[in-house]
Amino acid sequence: MNKALSENHYAIRGRPVENKIKIREGNIDRTFKLNDGKTAIYSTKASGVINFLLFEKDGWQYMLSVDKRISNKVTSEILVEIANSIK
Repeated sequence: MNKALSENHYAIRGRPVENKIKIREGNIDRTFKLNDGKTAIYSTKASGVINFLLFEKDGWQYMLSVDKRISNKVTSEILVEIANSIK
């Protein structure tokens, strides 16, 4: 969180896959293949204020999200890089 610039909010959320969020097909903008071979879902439509990347790893579902106002700075490709760095 950036207390001076509210649009610079970035979040990483994790939950067990048993409690995972399911995204409707119509809300998926793109899919990406991660380095571990798993698929990540990128959405700009499922939420009014954030863009996010959703993926599963080792029994957990992760959501990396950024405020739409900075989506030109934190792109889907950057979120994929971050996802690939999670071990």
